[in-house]
Formats: sequence, structure tokens, C-alpha cells
Amino acid sequence: MNDSFEENRELLSKCFAGDRKAAENFIRRFSSLVYKSVQYTLMAKQVSFSKSDLEDLHHTVFLKLFEREFAKLKQYKGKNGCSLASWIRIITVRTVLDHLRNKGYDAMGWQHRRIPLDQLPDLRFDDLEIENRLEKSELNRLLRVCIERLSPRDRLLIKLHFYEGFPLSEVAEIMQLSANNTYTLKHRAVQRLKSKVASALAENN
Repeated sequence: MNDSFEENRELLSKCFAGDRKAAENFIRRFSSLVYKSVQYTLMAKQVSFSKSDLEDLHHTVFLKLFEREFAKLKQYKGKNGCSLASWIRIITVRTVLDHLRNKGYDAMGWQHRRIPLDQLPDLRFDDLEIENRLEKSELNRLLRVCIERLSPRDRLLIKLHFYEGFPLSEVAEIMQLSANNTYTLKHRAVQRLKSKVASALAENN
């Protein structure tokens, strides 16, 4: 997507104002992106699908984008280098994952391949001896509270990489970052998260 931020904001403004032609242009502009993102997500989760499945989910994503007077699209602010295409890709992935959960694919194990936050090597807290001071459920709760205190960019990276299981190369594409910058950002985000956890523990002592 090479459209400028200003062009996309103008298109969105027209859509929000009820311009039917603008809505049709929006669908044409992002149709291929949504279709490919649906296909990629199903393949990444090792779920078999047909062409009709792709088309149904493609339509579902646009319904999600347009429902409640474009509520999802109105959340887009273009901050931290997140393009409109990236925002739509994120919504597409979440819509497909929700669809899979509703269809019972959790029972087939795709979701269970995720590693709990407290077991991720990148988020080991051995230096703080947290594991000896907190129950696992309390540690996970503390992690989630501290993640919400991070900057929007740090939160997005952590949620895409750790929660959704996207490799950093794909996180870089979604966030429109270079591969090197993504690795650096991940390291710094984890360090900032650890610092917030340490501060939270100190406050509670």
C-alpha cells in the first residue's frame, strides 16, 4: 500500500460521512490485502480451507470494519508508524482468529501452541527472583497490568509477537519497521516491561 496518510485519512473521512462511492473505493483499495491476510492467517494456523472459506472471511472482515458506523476504523490514528494497511491487517488477523475460536479450533490445538507469558525465555525474571515470590496466576496478572502501562508501540509489538505468535519478521511488516529495528524494539520493550514489573513489586513491598 503506497497511498499516503493524507489520502487514506481523506478516504476514511468520506466513508464516515456516508459517501457510498468512497466505501466502494475503500473496499477496492484494500480487498487484496484483506484476502491475502486471511489466507496467510489460516495457513499459519495450519487450518485447511476452501476458496469459499476465504471469500466468506473476506466479506466478514469488511463487515467488521464497517459495522457500528466504522467503529474499528475510527480507532485508527496513524501513530507510531502504524499505517492504515497495517491497522486493517491487524483487524483481519484478529477477525480470523475469533472465527477459528468460535468454530472450535482451539480443541484442535492451534491455540495451545502459544507459550504462557511467564514461560517465555525473553521474559524470564530470574534476576528479580519473581518466581519464588509470586504464584503463576499472580505473575501473569502482574505482567498484563504492566504491559498496559507500556507505550502503544511496545504494547502492539508484545501482543503481536508474544500473544498472537507472529515471528518478528512479520511483526516488522505489520508495524512497517525494518527487521533490525524490530529486534531492537523488542529487546527494549522487554527491558521496559521488566522495569515496570520491578517497580510494581517495589510498590507492593
